[in-house]
Amino acid sequence: MLSASAMSPGRCAVASGSMSWLLLMTPEADPLVDQWRMEHDWSARYGVSAHVTVRTPFLEPADWPELPDAALQALIPLKGVRLARLEDRPGWLVVLIEPDERLREMTEAIGKTWPELPRHKPAFTRPRYHITVMRTQDPDARRRASEAIAPHLPMEVTGTELWATSGSQEPGLVRSVFAAST
Repeated sequence: MLSASAMSPGRCAVASGSMSWLLLMTPEADPLVDQWRMEHDWSARYGVSAHVTVRTPFLEPADWPELPDAALQALIPLKGVRLARLEDRPGWLVVLIEPDERLREMTEAIGKTWPELPRHKPAFTRPRYHITVMRTQDPDARRRASEAIAPHLPMEVTGTELWATSGSQEPGLVRSVFAAST
Protein backbone atom coordinates (compact mmCIF):
# COMPACT_ATOMS: atom_id res chain seq x y z
CA MET A 1 0.00 0.00 0.00
CA LEU A 2 1.18 3.48 -0.83
CA SER A 3 2.15 5.60 2.13
CA ALA A 4 1.51 9.31 2.38
CA SER A 5 5.21 9.84 2.99
CA ALA A 6 5.96 8.43 -0.46
CA MET A 7 4.83 11.66 -2.12
CA SER A 8 4.52 15.34 -1.48
CA PRO A 9 1.40 16.47 0.38
CA GLY A 10 -1.48 16.89 -2.05
CA ARG A 11 -3.87 19.75 -2.42
CA CYS A 12 -7.56 19.12 -2.61
CA ALA A 13 -9.24 20.40 -5.78
CA VAL A 14 -12.37 21.42 -3.90
CA ALA A 15 -10.26 24.05 -2.17
CA SER A 16 -9.39 25.61 -5.53
CA GLY A 17 -13.04 26.05 -6.59
CA SER A 18 -13.32 23.03 -8.89
CA MET A 19 -14.34 19.52 -7.92
CA SER A 20 -12.23 16.41 -8.12
CA TRP A 21 -13.07 12.73 -8.11
CA LEU A 22 -11.37 9.36 -8.19
CA LEU A 23 -13.55 7.15 -10.39
CA LEU A 24 -13.74 3.40 -10.93
CA MET A 25 -14.68 3.04 -14.58
CA THR A 26 -17.30 0.39 -15.43
CA PRO A 27 -17.55 0.33 -19.25
CA GLU A 28 -19.66 -2.85 -19.24
CA ALA A 29 -22.46 -0.72 -17.78
CA ASP A 30 -22.37 1.73 -20.71
CA PRO A 31 -24.90 -0.13 -22.90
CA LEU A 32 -27.33 -0.05 -19.98
CA VAL A 33 -27.03 3.62 -19.02
CA ASP A 34 -25.21 5.51 -21.78
CA GLN A 35 -28.30 6.72 -23.65
CA TRP A 36 -29.68 8.32 -20.51
CA ARG A 37 -26.36 9.68 -19.29
CA MET A 38 -25.62 11.43 -22.59
CA GLU A 39 -28.89 13.35 -22.31
CA HIS A 40 -28.99 13.97 -18.57
CA ASP A 41 -25.50 13.86 -17.04
CA TRP A 42 -23.08 16.59 -18.09
CA SER A 43 -19.99 14.50 -17.28
CA ALA A 44 -20.92 12.03 -20.05
CA ARG A 45 -20.63 14.82 -22.60
CA TYR A 46 -17.01 15.26 -21.51
CA GLY A 47 -16.17 11.61 -22.18
CA VAL A 48 -16.69 10.22 -18.68
CA SER A 49 -18.47 6.92 -19.23
CA ALA A 50 -20.27 4.79 -16.63
CA HIS A 51 -18.37 4.84 -13.34
CA VAL A 52 -18.57 4.65 -9.57
CA THR A 53 -17.13 7.55 -7.59
CA VAL A 54 -14.62 6.00 -5.21
CA ARG A 55 -13.33 9.22 -3.64
CA THR A 56 -14.38 12.86 -3.68
CA PRO A 57 -12.88 15.29 -3.09
CA PHE A 58 -9.56 14.13 -4.49
CA LEU A 59 -6.25 15.81 -5.34
CA GLU A 60 -5.77 18.73 -7.70
CA PRO A 61 -4.49 17.84 -11.19
CA ALA A 62 -1.12 19.49 -10.44
CA ASP A 63 -0.52 16.71 -7.89
CA TRP A 64 -1.46 13.81 -10.18
CA PRO A 65 1.99 13.29 -11.74
CA GLU A 66 3.30 12.53 -8.25
CA LEU A 67 1.07 9.46 -7.91
CA PRO A 68 2.88 6.12 -8.17
CA ASP A 69 1.02 3.91 -10.65
CA ALA A 70 1.94 0.63 -8.96
CA ALA A 71 0.38 1.66 -5.67
CA LEU A 72 -2.88 2.70 -7.32
CA GLN A 73 -2.87 -0.48 -9.38
CA ALA A 74 -3.13 -2.38 -6.10
CA LEU A 75 -6.35 -0.51 -5.30
CA ILE A 76 -8.27 -2.14 -8.16
CA PRO A 77 -9.17 -5.58 -6.86
CA LEU A 78 -12.73 -5.19 -8.09
CA LYS A 79 -13.55 -7.82 -10.66
CA GLY A 80 -17.25 -8.04 -9.86
CA VAL A 81 -19.22 -4.92 -9.07
CA ARG A 82 -22.89 -5.77 -8.74
CA LEU A 83 -25.36 -3.26 -10.13
CA ALA A 84 -28.17 -4.27 -7.82
CA ARG A 85 -31.14 -1.98 -8.22
CA LEU A 86 -32.34 1.47 -9.18
CA GLU A 87 -32.97 4.25 -6.72
CA ASP A 88 -35.02 7.27 -7.76
CA ARG A 89 -33.78 10.22 -5.74
CA PRO A 90 -35.09 13.77 -5.99
CA GLY A 91 -33.47 14.99 -9.20
CA TRP A 92 -31.38 11.85 -9.72
CA LEU A 93 -31.71 8.28 -10.91
CA VAL A 94 -28.90 5.96 -9.84
CA VAL A 95 -28.04 2.27 -9.96
CA LEU A 96 -26.89 1.17 -6.51
CA ILE A 97 -23.84 -1.03 -6.05
CA GLU A 98 -24.63 -3.82 -3.57
CA PRO A 99 -22.73 -5.14 -1.76
CA ASP A 100 -20.34 -2.20 -1.55
CA GLU A 101 -17.86 -3.28 1.15
CA ARG A 102 -14.92 -3.57 -1.26
CA LEU A 103 -15.56 -0.06 -2.54
CA ARG A 104 -15.68 1.21 1.04
CA GLU A 105 -12.35 -0.48 1.72
CA MET A 106 -10.86 1.17 -1.38
CA THR A 107 -12.15 4.59 -0.27
CA GLU A 108 -10.72 4.06 3.22
CA ALA A 109 -7.33 3.02 1.79
CA ILE A 110 -7.21 6.18 -0.33
CA GLY A 111 -8.10 8.28 2.74
CA LYS A 112 -5.27 6.67 4.69
CA THR A 113 -2.88 7.29 1.83
CA TRP A 114 -3.74 10.99 1.68
CA PRO A 115 -4.95 11.89 5.18
CA GLU A 116 -4.89 15.61 4.32
CA LEU A 117 -7.96 15.15 2.08
CA PRO A 118 -11.36 15.97 3.58
CA ARG A 119 -13.63 13.04 4.37
CA HIS A 120 -15.19 11.29 1.35
CA LYS A 121 -18.58 12.85 0.54
CA PRO A 122 -18.69 14.68 3.89
CA ALA A 123 -22.39 15.55 3.58
CA PHE A 124 -23.31 11.86 3.94
CA THR A 125 -22.98 9.66 7.01
CA ARG A 126 -22.76 6.49 4.90
CA PRO A 127 -22.54 7.32 1.19
CA ARG A 128 -24.19 4.84 -1.18
CA TYR A 129 -21.93 3.77 -4.04
CA HIS A 130 -23.74 4.02 -7.36
CA ILE A 131 -23.63 4.74 -11.06
CA THR A 132 -25.47 7.94 -11.92
CA VAL A 133 -27.95 7.35 -14.74
CA MET A 134 -29.39 10.86 -14.94
CA ARG A 135 -29.67 14.18 -13.20
CA THR A 136 -33.04 15.69 -13.96
CA GLN A 137 -36.05 17.07 -12.14
CA ASP A 138 -38.27 15.45 -14.80
CA PRO A 139 -39.97 12.49 -13.07
CA ASP A 140 -41.26 11.22 -16.42
CA ALA A 141 -37.71 10.95 -17.81
CA ARG A 142 -36.58 9.12 -14.67
CA ARG A 143 -39.57 6.76 -14.98
CA ARG A 144 -38.80 5.96 -18.65
CA ALA A 145 -35.15 5.27 -17.82
CA SER A 146 -36.19 3.08 -14.87
CA GLU A 147 -38.51 1.05 -17.05
CA ALA A 148 -35.75 0.50 -19.61
CA ILE A 149 -33.01 -0.38 -17.11
CA ALA A 150 -34.78 -2.33 -14.33
CA PRO A 151 -35.33 -5.56 -16.33
CA HIS A 152 -31.54 -5.88 -16.76
CA LEU A 153 -30.72 -5.71 -13.05
CA PRO A 154 -29.00 -7.15 -11.15
CA MET A 155 -25.93 -7.15 -13.38
CA GLU A 156 -22.25 -7.82 -12.75
CA VAL A 157 -19.71 -5.45 -14.29
CA THR A 158 -15.97 -5.12 -14.02
CA GLY A 159 -14.12 -2.12 -12.62
CA THR A 160 -11.45 -1.67 -15.26
CA GLU A 161 -9.61 1.60 -14.62
CA LEU A 162 -9.12 4.14 -11.90
CA TRP A 163 -9.43 7.72 -13.21
CA ALA A 164 -8.74 11.01 -11.50
CA THR A 165 -11.04 13.70 -12.84
CA SER A 166 -11.28 17.38 -12.01
CA GLY A 167 -13.25 20.37 -13.22
CA SER A 168 -16.81 21.55 -13.49
CA GLN A 169 -19.65 21.72 -15.96
CA GLU A 170 -18.67 25.05 -17.52
CA PRO A 171 -14.93 24.88 -18.25
CA GLY A 172 -14.98 21.11 -18.67
CA LEU A 173 -13.01 18.26 -17.17
CA VAL A 174 -9.46 17.02 -17.14
CA ARG A 175 -8.66 13.42 -16.36
CA SER A 176 -5.85 10.95 -15.99
CA VAL A 177 -5.90 7.15 -15.96
CA PHE A 178 -3.98 6.02 -12.89
CA ALA A 179 -4.35 2.28 -13.01
CA ALA A 180 -6.07 -0.46 -14.95
CA SER A 181 -7.05 -3.99 -14.08
CA THR A 182 -4.98 -6.68 -15.66
